[in-house]
Amino acid sequence: MAGFVLFAGTAAAEKHYEVQSGDNVYRIAQNYQVDVNAVIAANPTILDPAHIQPGQILNIPDETGTPFTVTAYTAGPESTGKEPGDPAYGITASGEVVKEEHTIACPQSLPFGTKIHIPELDETYVCEDRGSAITNGHLDIYKEDLDDALEFGVQELQAKVWTY
Repeated sequence: MAGFVLFAGTAAAEKHYEVQSGDNVYRIAQNYQVDVNAVIAANPTILDPAHIQPGQILNIPDETGTPFTVTAYTAGPESTGKEPGDPAYGITASGEVVKEEHTIACPQSLPFGTKIHIPELDETYVCEDRGSAITNGHLDIYKEDLDDALEFGVQELQAKVWTY
C-alpha cells in the first residue's frame, strides 16, 4: 500500500529524549509512562528496538500524541496492485474488510487492533493493515475514493496511539 505525495503541513512540538548509554526502549517508555509500542512507532529512526544508540534522539508521545507522516490509500491497483474481482481486493493484512473512517495501515511495531486517534481529523482509526512503505513514523488512512486519497496527500499530524 502506498500513500500519495501532494503537500505537507506542520505539527505541534513533541517531547524528545536523548538516548544514554545503557538505555533501552522499554525502560525509556516506562520512565515516561507510555506504551513501548507507541514509542517505537513514533520513531522512524528505530529500525531495531533492541539496538538504540547513545545520542540518538527519540520522540516521546505525550497526552497530545506525537507527529506522524500520514498518507491515504485505496483498495485499488494504484495502492495495492489488486483489481476488483481479486479475492484479496479490499481485504486488509489482518483479514478485515477495509472501511473508510475506520481502517488505518500501521507500522509492524503496532499490533493489529491498536487504536489511533488523530485529533485534527476528529477520527479514531483501527490498525488493521500493513504496507511495505508503512514504517515507524508513518500511517496510511484508507479512503474509498482515489480522488479523496490524492487530495489528502501527505500530512504531518499528531496521533495518539492506544495499544491497550
